[in-house]
Amino acid sequence: MEDQKAKKSIFKKWWFWVIVVLVLFIILGSSGSKNTNNTAQQNQNNSAQQQSYTRVTAPDLAAEYKANQVAADDKYKNKTIEVSGTIYNIGKDILDAPYVILSGTDMVTNIQCMFDKSDQSQLTSLAKDTKIVLRGKVSGQVVFNVLLNNCSIVK
Repeated sequence: MEDQKAKKSIFKKWWFWVIVVLVLFIILGSSGSKNTNNTAQQNQNNSAQQQSYTRVTAPDLAAEYKANQVAADDKYKNKTIEVSGTIYNIGKDILDAPYVILSGTDMVTNIQCMFDKSDQSQLTSLAKDTKIVLRGKVSGQVVFNVLLNNCSIVK
């Protein structure tokens, strides 16, 4: 008779649970990017022209979150800010919501700006390694990235 190794169930493999946790973080992080009320968005755009926003560079924002997440959340979380930086990546999450990632302090900590699906056409003209200014509401740090929702292009 042959000795066969007992095959582990996929639920007992460590890498399976790492993937599950990462997928959950991505889903939870992008769930706030949906905006179904167009009049609320128009009102926000009109008031945005009259308001001044906190302006910060992507590397500075990432550095603040890396140095002290609690202090950075106190300063930025749930506030709409304008962040300037260099485009590191342009893509879609697993729920098909478009995003732009700005280079942060290192290869790990970046700024991820989530856009509404209806804004997807605005992102087609963007290119990696170009400078941009984006406006969005800070949701805090998710995994390694600082997440901004309801983003729009300022310039």
